[in-house]
Amino acid sequence: MGKRFWTNDWLLQLAVAGGYALLYLAIHPLSTAHWPIHAGVRLACLLLIPYRFWPALLIGEALPNAYEVIPCLASLGPTWVVVRCIPPFAVAMPIVWACRTWMPPFPSKNLIDIKALLICGLLVSLGGMAYSSTALAVANDPTVSFVPMNAVGYFLGPYLAIFSIVPWVLMAKLDYKPGQLREQIRQALSSRLFLDTVALLIPALVLLTWMSYVGNDQVKQIAPVAMFLPMAWLTLKHGWRAAAVSGPLAIACMSLPIALINDLDPKTYATQTTLAIAVTCLFALGGRISVQLMDEEKEKRSALNVQRFARQSLQLGEQRMRQTSQALEYLAGTLHITNGRLLDQMRRIVPNIESHAFYKQALAMQSQVYRLAESMHPVAWRERGLPAALNETIARALDEAGIAYRCEISGRGFTRLAPAVLTATYRSACEAAVYVTSRLACNRVNLVLRGGETRGKRWVMLRVEGVLEDTGVANAVYHSEERKRLATKLGASMLDIPEMRDHVRIFDGFLHLRMPSNRLRITVLLHDAVQEEQRPVSRLAPPLRLWVK
Repeated sequence: MGKRFWTNDWLLQLAVAGGYALLYLAIHPLSTAHWPIHAGVRLACLLLIPYRFWPALLIGEALPNAYEVIPCLASLGPTWVVVRCIPPFAVAMPIVWACRTWMPPFPSKNLIDIKALLICGLLVSLGGMAYSSTALAVANDPTVSFVPMNAVGYFLGPYLAIFSIVPWVLMAKLDYKPGQLREQIRQALSSRLFLDTVALLIPALVLLTWMSYVGNDQVKQIAPVAMFLPMAWLTLKHGWRAAAVSGPLAIACMSLPIALINDLDPKTYATQTTLAIAVTCLFALGGRISVQLMDEEKEKRSALNVQRFARQSLQLGEQRMRQTSQALEYLAGTLHITNGRLLDQMRRIVPNIESHAFYKQALAMQSQVYRLAESMHPVAWRERGLPAALNETIARALDEAGIAYRCEISGRGFTRLAPAVLTATYRSACEAAVYVTSRLACNRVNLVLRGGETRGKRWVMLRVEGVLEDTGVANAVYHSEERKRLATKLGASMLDIPEMRDHVRIFDGFLHLRMPSNRLRITVLLHDAVQEEQRPVSRLAPPLRLWVK
């Protein structure tokens, strides 16, 4: 069975050479001394294509290059033809090989070293400048002479062309995933970077380009520099991808008109120099900003992981407390049955056993076990949910402490809230109730609980308000012992405001303390943990794969 086309190395080499030659001929009419697009295509191929295909690429450029150079034999002389028959690919090859060997622009498959990429583009442009200047110096044409300004143009043109083509190729290389092209195009068109580019950058560049050619001398000098502002804003917002998008667009806007009019005056070189400096600075700045954005993204992910772990820990702790509470209730029930049997047996021996100290101690121990189980995880909460715990458990504890209590529950969606959120709500209510009743003047507590859903995001709001009245101090002193046991009955840890605020932040919540006249009010807002965990982390147009030394 014969080899397939893409597995036959010779046919593959031939295809690479022919494809590159056709591409070279196709873009040659668009390439000028001011904007040689083939310089950018050449560097992109050298950076991305394996070494074993470089000879094919060299042949693919040598043939069309010789085809275009030989007709100039009579006008520019044989020396110029000999020099120009050496394809520019041969000049760039050792430079790129050295960069890929000792300072690789791609340290790994999904990593870009912006510093190495800039240096590689700079060295290739300098090599092209030396090549073109040498060819011009040996030209046998009295009308053509080498001047230093031409060397500047031979450097700026390839340099701008490189950063017109290479960034787009690099983004395509990083983002391409086989079989997902349609989805990637849809994501790119819906990204914030694309919208900002279409809505702001392109109109600004077109307007400034038009002004640079129809305005007066002052406007022509200011317009190219003003292009830096929208490019810089976009780079500060989106990082190196914005520089990779805005830089080529700005270069194209300024280079196309120059190429059409073939203007060689010093003002053209000044404009190109401004663009080259701006694009280089934006790439370096964008690389650094992308690293910072990537670090922020990692911190956000780390914070979300910590939050998720804290929620899970709280819920696991609550489950253990529930199991312990059930075990204590079972123990209390066992003690009740055992005490009943002992009482029946001891009545035959000891009359009036109910008044005996041993019997009273047994009943007290049984009651304490029940209270401990109730404080750890109330039966009302376990059997009838959060509203029952707020209406019964907290109400009974405050009533025993001589504090009036009113509970108002409204809204919807309590049954769909995550168990961790319900746990945090109940514990926050207990902590807030203990905090407001720590004031002796507090003789009444009002609790309001509301649940709802906004834009598909469920939330719960809790407000605990303590009413402070001087007339309630005497009542507080009378029930001081019960007030001291209030935190134990509710299973509260007696947290202060900063600690309570840290607790609700685990659920991206907020806690506010207000002290209006004769009031002490604590308001808590919690978001559904399930909704928060399902919320995608903000992405920076596919994950940033960047390294800046």
